[in-house]
Amino acid sequence: MEKFYKEVLMNGIKDMVFIFEVVNYDFRFQFINTAAMERLNLSNQIIGSSIMEIEPKEKAKFLYKQYSKVVESQKSYTYEEVYEENGIKYYAETDLSPYFDEKGTVDRIIAVVRDITNERNALSNAMEMISGLAESNERYHSLFFHNTDGIFILNKKGYITDGNEASEHITGYKIKELFGKPLKELLDKEDTGNFDNLINEALKGTNQSGDLIFKNKNGEQVNIIFKIIPLIIDEKIIGLYGILKDFTEQLQSMNKLEESEKRFRIIAENAHDLITLVNKDGEITYVSPSYKNILGYYHQEYLKKSFLHNVHADDQEHLVEIVRNSISSGEPFTIQFRQKNAEGDMIWCESIGNPVFNHNNTFQHLVVLTRDITLRREYESKLKYFAYHDSLTDLPNRLFFKEQFAFAKEQFLTNNTPLALILLDIDHFKLINDTYGHDTGDAVIKEFGSRIKSTIRNHDMVARLGGDEFVILLSNIQSSNNAIEIAERINHAIRQPWKLNGHTLTVTTSMGIALASSQRTITESSLMKKADIALYEAKESGKNCYKLYNVNSSNLPSYTHKKTKL
Repeated sequence: MEKFYKEVLMNGIKDMVFIFEVVNYDFRFQFINTAAMERLNLSNQIIGSSIMEIEPKEKAKFLYKQYSKVVESQKSYTYEEVYEENGIKYYAETDLSPYFDEKGTVDRIIAVVRDITNERNALSNAMEMISGLAESNERYHSLFFHNTDGIFILNKKGYITDGNEASEHITGYKIKELFGKPLKELLDKEDTGNFDNLINEALKGTNQSGDLIFKNKNGEQVNIIFKIIPLIIDEKIIGLYGILKDFTEQLQSMNKLEESEKRFRIIAENAHDLITLVNKDGEITYVSPSYKNILGYYHQEYLKKSFLHNVHADDQEHLVEIVRNSISSGEPFTIQFRQKNAEGDMIWCESIGNPVFNHNNTFQHLVVLTRDITLRREYESKLKYFAYHDSLTDLPNRLFFKEQFAFAKEQFLTNNTPLALILLDIDHFKLINDTYGHDTGDAVIKEFGSRIKSTIRNHDMVARLGGDEFVILLSNIQSSNNAIEIAERINHAIRQPWKLNGHTLTVTTSMGIALASSQRTITESSLMKKADIALYEAKESGKNCYKLYNVNSSNLPSYTHKKTKL
């Protein structure tokens, strides 16, 4: 599984992934995945280089500013960039995550860069659709309830005998110009038959209505909702009331509304992310069909539910705070939280929300786009593992060793229990590489690390420092004899037959042991230096042996060693 995640991290993630080592506010490349190499035309040759050495000056200054925020705040930080290529605008979102050493200092930063151009465009389109929808509804409401209807008084033959000011606005004619003229002269020719039918039915004593098309004085087409009411006096119909409601703009708005709804529905029904509308009372009024694919629920199951429905209890308070701040400021928000799917599992999600306001700046609803980031969160958790472990042997690396040493040192100073390092490498490793090839050389290193690990205690640690060099951290040992015993076990394990890649090999190791057994100030570098001196002496003595450097109260080194027979 670990091998699978390594392969996914390097080659299976479309997002660009970087790991930077923090050294005195300098940021040096420690890892880049394939996506980053291909997108930015980089290679592993930049490993160990600083951002300032790789990026253009202005770009580097910008990146240093962002990364410094993570170091100073000791918190994750997300920022977005907008850039153009060939006249096309692109958006990128970068998540910066700090990792700490034993002292709580940020010593690495992991950056995950995502192309969010499609998300931003989809959100912009959705916002535009929803804003247009709100605008159309407001116009429809205003036209319908606040415009004054035009009223004509007609004789029984449909001739105009009087009218109000609103009818003048609708037709463009002064009432004096229309006296004695049949109303149907203002109609589109195709509607004159409908008008006659309405007149005839109204003369039978019933109210009638229909949609007609008028021509105003300028020859422009006006869509009218026409109501005709019998004018009855002494139980006799003496004339008719013709009530005109101009709904031309309303019809246009309705057409636009229908088009907007259709476009929004197409976007929502084909979206892979979750699209949710939340009203001012915090109730869900719309969810996209993608809820079924992502959460396992039919979208109808969420309607009229609280927007906190199925959100993890520990995340609800923060989500409410973020939403309230967004509505108050009018600014979009981004948040990560957990919510329950139909199988009862909590999955990690990331939501981008935008509050929508009407023309009076009154909040109407939230438009929220949500995606499942569970796999991404798993990748991020694996990044820490890969940052602390050697990719070939899967053993802890130098960074992990430094942190464990700091912890072991504190235990040493507190409990006064001896602390030891064993520095070791493979004798004649270059000859093995040159003779059998690098593949066999890598196999030897991997097997060497495995055999060492099998010999040490559970609370001890073996780390690969690089090449064929390894270090063992022994804490809470009773005496130098314990360290020597472990060295003997290592020699015994290494002496076992070596058959790799079809070859039978002879492999030996030289070891330098440094033991700190008294209360005194020690550092990783000082103890490592002692172990390195002992290792040098072991190699000078013909290899295939170990030597002990005992750091005692007199500050004088004493050596002991044993030659291993093959």
